[in-house]
Amino acid sequence: MLKNMFQRALSMIAEDLRFGKVFWIGAFAIVRRSQLLQLYGRIAQLEWFAIREKESTQEFGTPVNADKRSVVFLHNSYYNFYYLARALRKRGWDAISVSVEDPNGPNANFYHGNDLSLYDPSPTQMRANIEHFFNESTRRFHMVHFYGKGHMSFFPSEFDSGDSSTRLPLDFLKLKQRGTKVGYSVCGCLDGVSQTTFNSWSVGCCDRCVWQNNPVVCNDRSNLAWGHKVAMFCDLISCEGFPALDYQSGPKAYREPLTTAIDPEIWNPNLAIPEQFRLAREEGELIVYHAVGNFELRASGGRNLKGTGAVVKAVDRLRSEGMNVRLEFRSNVPNIDVRYFQVQADVIVDQLNHGRYGATAREGMMLGRPTICHINKAERSPEDRLESIETCPLVSANEETVYDVLRDLLLDAERRRRIGIESRKFAMKWHSADSCAERFEQVYDRLMMGFPPASN
Repeated sequence: MLKNMFQRALSMIAEDLRFGKVFWIGAFAIVRRSQLLQLYGRIAQLEWFAIREKESTQEFGTPVNADKRSVVFLHNSYYNFYYLARALRKRGWDAISVSVEDPNGPNANFYHGNDLSLYDPSPTQMRANIEHFFNESTRRFHMVHFYGKGHMSFFPSEFDSGDSSTRLPLDFLKLKQRGTKVGYSVCGCLDGVSQTTFNSWSVGCCDRCVWQNNPVVCNDRSNLAWGHKVAMFCDLISCEGFPALDYQSGPKAYREPLTTAIDPEIWNPNLAIPEQFRLAREEGELIVYHAVGNFELRASGGRNLKGTGAVVKAVDRLRSEGMNVRLEFRSNVPNIDVRYFQVQADVIVDQLNHGRYGATAREGMMLGRPTICHINKAERSPEDRLESIETCPLVSANEETVYDVLRDLLLDAERRRRIGIESRKFAMKWHSADSCAERFEQVYDRLMMGFPPASN
């Protein structure tokens, strides 16, 4: 039975992958067919799927709530999936966010919770939890949307490791066989984009990144192998405003913000600040906020992608020139609490090298705070330009210009006020949970009708 099922799994994807002795991404050989037999031979999982195959007659009948829009958001994408699922439920969806991570793990600071945790300290019980939920998912949800490079499975034991992305996600194959749509939200510049390509587009950003020479985290072969796998299996690649490079482009890519959902009441410009989070401030003192999550891992040997050193130097120079300003630097604070510090700042400084904006800038704009962030609007062709990038009210600066940009902004209270108002409007349009839910619903409907997601 196992042999027959494995042969069927290979035949299901043979036509799409066009297996030969080798298949290629650009100049990179990804995997030989002989390697598949070795690397995909996950006996425990195959045995479970073989048993499940006997019980598949019922699940291939009419799904639960067949006419109802439904999606499971799998794995944590900061807090974004949690708020997006909630907003979709307000629109009548069956939508939940699901995690398999330890709720007290190293990334817990970035999360605001989830609708369902399958984690258990007992590996046996945790696998049983996942198997039970996967069984339910095959009948309940029309779409699975996941996050995390290498995490194309409900089962952590089946996550990709190394640089070849060669694990066969049998659970996802089962869903695809059933007709379930699969979506994916990219996690950054290394997600389906080669380091060489991104370094060229960003004019040397990688030279400031601690991961540039760490092939375990980022290298051309690994980045592109994963991108190829995502492109093969997924119906939707949500690129969240990143440039149209390598696998973050093409007909499956939706490039405007889609799943980076924020609750505008959580990040409210007028939120009440608990006493323990109030910042001491001298009369007339200006506060510049800057933060780096996992700072110890992301800054080393003079490399710091966010440009923290340049921010510190700029503030120190302004102080030496007599400006009443100070830097409020934070790291490893639970994200749910970070907003209390952000909203008290006169200016927020996010990254100064990458070229597109991330969580700190989104949060700053939703809080109505003028935010400095390096924005590179360049695209390979004019039709790839994004409205969200072209109209973004972020004040652009890099490490060389941040002193001048910061000084001018701190000296002009009225300009800060105007930018703050425009920032809130922008964030409501592109990142409020309700606006993301509306766009996600439009994309979902297109996918269910057999159309590509349409990016812009």
